Order: sequence, then structure tokens, then C-alpha cells
Amino acid sequence: MILLFGATLLACTDGNNGNDTKCVTLDFEGSYWDALVDSPQYMGELLYSGNGYSWYDEATDLGSELTNTYGDNMFWGGGVAVSSYYTTDHTTANTASSQLTVFTEGAHSGKNCVVCHGYNAYGDCRSQIFFKNGPRQIESAWVAHTAYSYAMAKDGLTGTYPIPALTTEDVWVRATGYTLDGDSNEIEGASLDFYLYRGGKSTFDGWQKWNLMGLGKVSKVKFDVQWNGNGEFPHPAYFALDDISVVE
Repeated sequence: MILLFGATLLACTDGNNGNDTKCVTLDFEGSYWDALVDSPQYMGELLYSGNGYSWYDEATDLGSELTNTYGDNMFWGGGVAVSSYYTTDHTTANTASSQLTVFTEGAHSGKNCVVCHGYNAYGDCRSQIFFKNGPRQIESAWVAHTAYSYAMAKDGLTGTYPIPALTTEDVWVRATGYTLDGDSNEIEGASLDFYLYRGGKSTFDGWQKWNLMGLGKVSKVKFDVQWNGNGEFPHPAYFALDDISVVE
């Protein structure tokens, strides 16, 4: 195992034929990533200054920037933010003020991960990651719930703007890959779904691996939180990712 400035070089398994191939894994570790953790979690100066928020990893060529759906360059319009906040008690982190808190004991590895926010409703707020220098293939990523989204799914919210707890509904994240044509127009490709809840119940605890090989080589991946309930998805559209492995 070789460390590459916040990324790790290791073997990964090709989901198509079972063979091992070399991957570089983005683990969000190091001082560069530490400086991208906002405080406070909601309305902090990094995610809500209006100056935009972005990151880039040279080893994997992966980057991200705020979706900027509403033209104000703020996180409520969609984005992927670095986090080092964790809890195993969702009742202590059940509001937007804890939006970057992941519902686990810690990161999948190290101390940092990322929280993705946004979905395709009221404007296309999907969070996204992209390759800066041409299409590559993502082997996998590790997924976790955030405490805020888990609390709303389990307990709901009463009051002026109520959010119903899940009862029998399914909730999933849809990852859609895109390539670019010669004019940098997006060409939509394959999609893969990762279920967060089935029948109103969480499908996993802690971190769960998501095989993304089926997307093929992509220039960009957009993440959309969806459900099979009535109307638009009413819950906070958050989930966490860590250890994103890219085929060399």
C-alpha cells in the first residue's frame, strides 16, 4: 500500500470479471482536507460565503464544486462537503445545524469523509464529482447515513413544516454518469442505485460499499436522492461518502 498525498494506491476488484486491478483511493486525509471542514456546519463561512466551495485531488483527478443551482454559490443548492463530524446518537444531531454529522462512529478510514447534499427537485441540486482531465472509471465508494437525514427518516418532524417518518417507503441514491462531447456538453450514460431504506427501514449500519463499475468511464457523476413515496422527496437529501476508489 502506497500513500499518495491523501490518497492510497491499492488493489481493487473489477466488478465485471472478478480480476484485481490497481486503484487509487481518495480518503480525504491530510491538512488540505482538514481545512475544508466548515464550522459551524450550517451557515459556516466556507459553504455559505457566496464565494463558492470546491476541492480537487491530484492523485485520483477527482474534484467537486458547489452545484450553484440558485446562482448564490452556497451549499443549500447542492454540493459535496468535507466532514469530520460523527455521532452514534441521531437524536443529538437531528437539525440542519448538524447537517455535516455522519451517523457512524467515525470515517470509513482516517478522520475525514464527505457529505453529499442535494437532489433533482426545485431545480437540479444534485451533488456531483468530476474528473478534471478526461473520463476515468470509479471502482467503488463507501456510503453512510447522515444523522440529520436518519433522524427525519426514523422520527420525522412535527410543527409548521412537518416531515413524515418513513413507514413503508424506499429511499435510494441514484448515481448517473456523464461524458462530455467536443463542445463540453454533457452526455448522460448509465445509472446505478444504492438503497438507503427499504420498507421504511435502513438497509445497513455504519459504512456500506457501493460498487460503481457499472457506470463505465465517466467525466462526471451526479447523485440524486429519490424515493417511492407520494410527491417530492420531503426529507433532507444528505448522505456520506468515503474512500472513493478510481481505477488507474
